[in-house]
Amino acid sequence: MRRVLLCLLVMSCAERPLEAVEPIWGKQQCAHCAMLVSERPPSAQAITAEGKRRYFDDLGCMVAWEDRESPKVAARWVRAQDGSGWIDPEDAHFVGGQATPMDYGFLPEAQGRFSFSDVRASVREKAQRAR
Repeated sequence: MRRVLLCLLVMSCAERPLEAVEPIWGKQQCAHCAMLVSERPPSAQAITAEGKRRYFDDLGCMVAWEDRESPKVAARWVRAQDGSGWIDPEDAHFVGGQATPMDYGFLPEAQGRFSFSDVRASVREKAQRAR
């Protein structure tokens, strides 16, 4: 009986895979700019190593937040352009010059020519110009 209880305890404490969770659309604040997260395609989210989930109204806000806060990020996602679900930005391709809430201008798209590294560089360059 003790073995069974111990097995159940160990199984319940086992790490579950990190998954994206829908924000409360139109009510959840962006962790960087405090605007409401209301548009699906430009939105993003991250989970810190401490398990805190952060939502962003624009992919660029997530990058700027990471640069400002320097958190240990356990996982991050961007919303697929068709709104169907969440994808890892490291695995995505992006198109630029799009209308996004904070005007960073990047959206995930299968035919996009930019990587997440390119997006980061662009956001950082924009921040430098703003100083």
